Formats: sequence, C-alpha cells, structure tokens
Amino acid sequence: MSYKIAVVGDQDTITGFALAGATYTHIHTAREETLAKLNEFFASGEIGLVLITHRVAEEFGFDFRQMLRTKGLLPLVLRIPDKTGYMPKVDELRKIIRRTVGAEIMVKKEGL
Repeated sequence: MSYKIAVVGDQDTITGFALAGATYTHIHTAREETLAKLNEFFASGEIGLVLITHRVAEEFGFDFRQMLRTKGLLPLVLRIPDKTGYMPKVDELRKIIRRTVGAEIMVKKEGL
C-alpha cells in the first residue's frame, strides 16, 4: 500500500511541502480547526506520515500529546522546524530511531 504525507504548519512551510508533493496540507490559523484536521489525518487510513511544525505542536501542548497517545501506529508524526529554524531540545527522529532500533546510531565523517 502506498501512504500519503500530510503537513500542518505556517503558510511558508505548507507552500514548500505542497510544491514538493505533499498530498495533504493544512495552514494553521485557528486552534480548533487545526485540531479537527489533525484528528482527520490520524483517522485516515491512507496517511502514513504527518509532519507538524514545532511551534504548532507546542501551541497545542497537552491536547497534542493526548492525540498522539490515542492514535494508532500510523501515521507516524514528526515535528519539523518552521521557517525560523527552531531547534528542539529533543530530536524527535533520533528518539524514534533509538526506540525502534534499540541503540543510538552515530554518524561521523571519515578521517575524524
């Protein structure tokens, strides 16, 4: 089965991902509208990956974390930086890899 990608965030982030081929996009403007759209994405059987900007995820706080706890295995949800280049305290992708593989994967350049 082929899964689709959904993106939630600000106008610039959404525009970039839409141009890159993201199937579903949602520009965050109103809290309730975005939460409803996230619930729709989580319930859809055809979406395999939801990308959400850190700022939007942080704005939702407890509500967003609760949604993540109650959704199934798919879609995978990753927080991404927005146009300001926000860097999280915890690297979500590294955390997922560590949990899945069971070990920390270190990448280093040869000769160092």
